[in-house]
Amino acid sequence: MTVLCDGVAVFPEGVGEALPGWGGEQEAWTRATVPGNVGGGGGWFLHFHSYLLTGERGAVLVDTGIGPAGGEAAEWLGTVGRLPRLLESAGVEPGEIETVIMTHIHLDHVGWNTEAQEPRFRNATYVVQQAELDHAVGSATYEMLVRPVVEAGQVRAVAGDAELSDGLRLLATPGHTPGHQCVVTDRAVLGGDVLVHPAQARWPELTYVYERDPVVALTSRREILALAAATGIPIAAAHPHAALTSDAVPLPTPTNGSEPCPVHRL
Repeated sequence: MTVLCDGVAVFPEGVGEALPGWGGEQEAWTRATVPGNVGGGGGWFLHFHSYLLTGERGAVLVDTGIGPAGGEAAEWLGTVGRLPRLLESAGVEPGEIETVIMTHIHLDHVGWNTEAQEPRFRNATYVVQQAELDHAVGSATYEMLVRPVVEAGQVRAVAGDAELSDGLRLLATPGHTPGHQCVVTDRAVLGGDVLVHPAQARWPELTYVYERDPVVALTSRREILALAAATGIPIAAAHPHAALTSDAVPLPTPTNGSEPCPVHRL
């Protein structure tokens, strides 16, 4: 399992605006525990992690990040993704990716799905929840970054929890979006946006202002935290710095959160 940090941006809104309920206790805990997740000129540093799984199951990519210059997410965030060269540095060509798992269809999670209106990963099956597809149809993100994959016949839609292969499971975790899903492996729970900030692991009731259904999102978050606690498998979400909610595997080069994480294995 390799962490590919597509980029870092300062979230356009302050952390208190994005996480209603944020206060001095959360601020102090974050500065002491995960300091890369505060600061950034009034906002906070948001990382955009994709995860590359390689082994007997073939090459699996979980989320495809921000995308190239001129793309929807790059324009919104003011930064350009770098996933293609990260994959190259990890020794994997786009044609070798057998499965792309979309935790959900948001512009900063599917940005490299396509190239010139064709699937970038031409040999891959793109796996997503049917509820997420239904929710996204008609959006600009769907039209630009998902529809070409659907029309190429490369999408596999699942309904609820699913077993992809030995040791690789999908868990339906709606709330952030109607069809959000997490990926469970023996190394980490790849949590997508079930946690957008590590303080939500300490205070799961700390909702994110852009959750589609905060009550359902809270239930999903608690379920994933309970799973991690019961199994001892850490959560690796898309946006916190660093990738893991525990410091069991520290970054090779510690940073303050303002720079992309180096490519590293969990």
